[in-house]
Order: sequence, then C-alpha cells, then structure tokens
Amino acid sequence: MMEQEKSLIEIIQGYLDSDNVKLPVFSSNALRIQNEISKEDPDIGLVEKLIICDQALTSSVLKYSNSSFYKGFTEVTTVKQAIVRLGINEVSNIVIMINHENNFQSKDPFVQNILLKLWRHSVGCAISASWLSKDCSLVGLSNEAFVAGLLHDVGKLLILKVIDEIKHAGDFKTDISIEVLNEAMNTLHTDLGYTLMRKWNLPEKYSRVVRDHHLEELDANNVPLIIVRLSNKACNKLGIGVNSDPSIVLAATPEAELMNLSEIDIAKLEVKLEDSKLLN
Repeated sequence: MMEQEKSLIEIIQGYLDSDNVKLPVFSSNALRIQNEISKEDPDIGLVEKLIICDQALTSSVLKYSNSSFYKGFTEVTTVKQAIVRLGINEVSNIVIMINHENNFQSKDPFVQNILLKLWRHSVGCAISASWLSKDCSLVGLSNEAFVAGLLHDVGKLLILKVIDEIKHAGDFKTDISIEVLNEAMNTLHTDLGYTLMRKWNLPEKYSRVVRDHHLEELDANNVPLIIVRLSNKACNKLGIGVNSDPSIVLAATPEAELMNLSEIDIAKLEVKLEDSKLLN
C-alpha cells in the first residue's frame, strides 16, 4: 500500500509539473463581488448588477435563496429581494458558493462520489465558520470566515482534478483505493492548495488558512484560521465530508478553548451543521 501511495503521489506531482492539468477556476465575477463586499461602504447596486448580468448565476441565487436552509415566509423572485431579505453578505456568500460548486464535477463515478463528499464538507465548514463568527460577536468576520471555510480544502479539489486526468489517460494501471487517495490528499493538499490560491490571486489571508489549517502549532492571533480549524473538526466529527471521526470532543479542542465556547455553543454549532445538509 505504501508503494502504491508513493507512486500515486509521484504521478500527481508529475502531472502538475507538466502543466497538463486543467486547473479549477475561481470566477472573476465572484471575486469582484467579494472585493466590493469587503469595502467599508459597499455599493449594493453594483453587487446586484454583477449578479443579474449573469442569467445562470441569477437563477442559482434565487434557487438558493428559496431553499429550505434560507427560506422565509415569502418567495424571493428578484436579486434585489434576496439582498433585502438575506442581507448583502449572505447573498455574496451564496454567489461564491455557486461559482465554486461548478468545479466539483467529474464524469468518473469514483471521483464524482468523492467530489460530492468534499463539496458537502466545504459548505459545512463555510456555514460553521460564518455562524461561529456571529456567535462569538465577530460579525465583521463572518463573510471572511465563510469564504475561508469554503476554500480551505481547494488542494483536495485540485488533487481530485488530477486523479480525473490520470484515470482518463490510463496512467495508473490498478484501481486507486480510497485509503491511498486519502493519504495522498492529506500529504499534498495544503501546499498544493496554497499554490492554487496564489494562482487565483486571492487575498493572502485566505491562502494562509488553506496552507496552515492542519499545522500542529496553532497561531492564536489568526482568528479566521482558528474558526476554520474548529469548523473542519466539527464536520469531521459529524461525518460531513470524506473523513469521519466521531471520537472528537469539540469542547476540548484548543480552538474551542481559545474562542471560549461552552458546551451549549458546541451543541448549537452541531445543530447548525445538521441544517447545512439542506443545501446539498
């Protein structure tokens, strides 16, 4: 198994070095919206225009806005109504989510199954991170935390895109086991994810979360990183994603202690994560 794992890692690295892999993309329109939202006084009209100029995006925003997770008492029929009801930050999060979801597609059943689990994990982490920001009276960080949570595992997405290419080209002669693939993703995904974030020209604050969210030494000054690390552990505890570890005691984690979270806070977080499944 170790020999297979090593050869898989070498093949992944070789594909990436050859520049033959079609990299996942981050929508320039989504980035413009995110940059506008980050301003002290964002232009809500501009955000609305950036959304409605894309018919497919508009349709998806309305679909998500009327989903069981977000649904209010009346149906949302325009982007302006969605912004009024949900708020500009929430709509911006939906836009980022919709655009990123487009990357999680494969015609190979093995790869698609893992991509689906990874997508559910990414959404769960994003929603958890946003909720934790608000619960800890860090409302100003909620949008940043959502994006960081959504993108923290982009390295795994990149690896799965490479696996897609490998399987299509027939360069791996035996079936790839989920155990070997997981080991390869765990080994490579933070460094590869950081490189991808730099290629996307996304802010360094997000790139650092991608690179550092598994470091043994915790940076107590990087609040978004702490939030994403805890969200990642919460999703793993509940089995939301590729990995599952129900033995995790969230309240005893360094991240929960740094954020002064109580057992009640943790219970509320777990309920929120269960609700996040409504988006998938």
